Amino acid sequence: MSGLRRSSFHIGLALVAGLMGASSAGHADTRVGGAVFPDDLKIGNTSLKLNGVGVRVFYHLVDGYATGLYLVSPAHDGKTIAEGPNPKVIYTEFLHDAPLERVKDEYDSIHARYCKLYACSAQNEASYAAFTGHLAAAKRGEAQLILVTDQGVSMQRNGVVVASIADPSFGVGLVQSLLSAAAPTEGFRDGLLGAAN
Repeated sequence: MSGLRRSSFHIGLALVAGLMGASSAGHADTRVGGAVFPDDLKIGNTSLKLNGVGVRVFYHLVDGYATGLYLVSPAHDGKTIAEGPNPKVIYTEFLHDAPLERVKDEYDSIHARYCKLYACSAQNEASYAAFTGHLAAAKRGEAQLILVTDQGVSMQRNGVVVASIADPSFGVGLVQSLLSAAAPTEGFRDGLLGAAN
């Protein structure tokens, strides 16, 4: 599945099942490098709004991926967002191919910075290891969706669930890692916070 188009698709997630629909025809979408981020999404009976889109640029030349953050209530403070109401959706579309090692290196760099800032617990480390054990190489146009709920985190790739982590604190940390100084770049963080869109 490439992009969150103006149709609905079923998220067969272990933690929360429901329909996730794209925005209605009257709303504008955010487009980045061919990826489409609708302004509104629906998870079950909960409507989410696009808070912002961050783009990860490598070597100042190549757009590697674009990530949209969807929240119940848009906000611009990382701590408020991370600790705010769920569900939250972190939707990424890959704008360039990347081998598994590159994908894992990206997550490991963010995680290392996050743990330096927030002193990760043994539980967080175990959840992170379980999560990254399901990463895969990325192809241009492929999509990854991370759903954060009060029960934990589920990740799906191209519409298929690949991981479910039953650790609510991991979800808080995952969101916070993208909205703090641990983020891959300041521009990426500002994009997710809605400061650069």
